[in-house]
Amino acid sequence: MALAEFRFQLRRFMRNMEEAVRQYQVNPQQYQLVLAIKGLPKGEVPSISRLAQRMQLNHNSMVELVDRCEERGLIRRVRSGVDRRLVALTIAKDGEALLNKLGSAARSELREVGHDLVDSVLKLTGEHRPAKGGADNKNRLAYIRKAGK
Repeated sequence: MALAEFRFQLRRFMRNMEEAVRQYQVNPQQYQLVLAIKGLPKGEVPSISRLAQRMQLNHNSMVELVDRCEERGLIRRVRSGVDRRLVALTIAKDGEALLNKLGSAARSELREVGHDLVDSVLKLTGEHRPAKGGADNKNRLAYIRKAGK
C-alpha cells in the first residue's frame, strides 16, 4: 500500500534525525520548536499559539516546551514594546548553533533516503519521476541545491 510506504519512509527519516538531535543532548521536540521558529514564513510572528498550531501541540504543552527550550538557552521570549502582553519567541545563539549543526545532518540524511521518500510520495499521488537527466530532473536538482544553502 502506497500510504504505508510513505509513512515508513517519512518515519525512517524522522527517526534518524531524532537520533542525530539526541547526540547533542537535546530533546527532538526542542529541536523541532527551534526549527519551527526558523521556518516560519516571513512576516509571521513566532508566538506560542502560532507555533503550537505549526507543531500540532496544545497550548499548555507548547508553553512547557518553550520553558524547557528557554532554560537550555535555545530560545528567548521577547515582549512587544507596544503591548507587553504580546510575546514573540526568538532563537538564541545556542539554538542557531544547533540548527547549523543539524542542518548538515538533515541534508546528508536526505541525500541518503530522499530518493526513497520522493518515490513513495510519487506512488501515493500517482505521479511519475522524470527520466534521469531530463530537463525536469535538472530543474529539481538546481532547486534542491539552492534550497539547501
